[in-house]
Amino acid sequence: MTGIINLYKEKGMTSHACVAKVRKILNIKKTGHPGTLDPEATGVLPIMVGGATRCSDLFLDMRKTYRAEATLGLVSDTQDIWGNVERTAANASAVTKADVEKALSGFRGTVLQVPPAYSALKKDGVPYYKLARRGEEVQADARPVNIYSCELLGYRTGADGLPVAEIEVCCGRGTYIRTIINDLGNALGCGAVMSKLERTSYGDFHAENAVTLGELEDAAKGGDAGKLVRPIRELFGFPMLELSEKEHVFYMQGKTVTVDFARIEFPENCEKNDANEIRVLLLISGREFALASAAKDGAGKAVLKPDRYFGAD
Repeated sequence: MTGIINLYKEKGMTSHACVAKVRKILNIKKTGHPGTLDPEATGVLPIMVGGATRCSDLFLDMRKTYRAEATLGLVSDTQDIWGNVERTAANASAVTKADVEKALSGFRGTVLQVPPAYSALKKDGVPYYKLARRGEEVQADARPVNIYSCELLGYRTGADGLPVAEIEVCCGRGTYIRTIINDLGNALGCGAVMSKLERTSYGDFHAENAVTLGELEDAAKGGDAGKLVRPIRELFGFPMLELSEKEHVFYMQGKTVTVDFARIEFPENCEKNDANEIRVLLLISGREFALASAAKDGAGKAVLKPDRYFGAD
């Protein structure tokens, strides 16, 4: 079984625990995920299974969308409600919806962001959050992140009387939503902590068609788990090339394989280009088994160079 499951991570589980649970449900050895969600967060967590575990780097440039709640008037060492929280002296109730919308306009485009001390980033091989828990000072350098949109969806008064802003953020890799909220609180002069977080999309994976661990387990018991595993070909838009049995044997033996470039199929979601070398998904009997580079020559041919092997199901 090779492919990717669009899992909906429920609150209270680590991403690592979700991966382990999927491994057990499917009774397979290889599982992984391309992007951690905090334990208290929910939402889309793609789970790579089988040979697809070698595709984690292909997720790096995918956009992610989050819906989060920011509670104003609070600060926290973890920048969220689950850390050590303190109420600020500022009058957060004086902050208006217009104030929040104006402040959010500064969180669009390429912005510099200082990652939080409680994060999975590492210093000398040790995660920042472990250093922070030991009381060691952690100060990461500011780095650029891409925020494609940052919008206010709603503004209300929470149960504790503090203002709560619901925001939606579409961003690139390395962006911390709780840091956006922390910085938003600083910009408003009253402090803010993230009090809820849901990842609603990750590339082509969306929350509305994600499955829970319970649903995956039920499908596995009924022998239908394979229907929930999306093949690699659907996700990354690579051109595809079906090899003959002989070409497949030669390729697996490390021999040079040359094919007519016209045999390469370009799916609808793949843009054709004039590059002399493109990445192609190799198939045998309709099953993807490897990713390769296809280098054009001047005679309408392409020489295949191995990129990665997904393995046999």
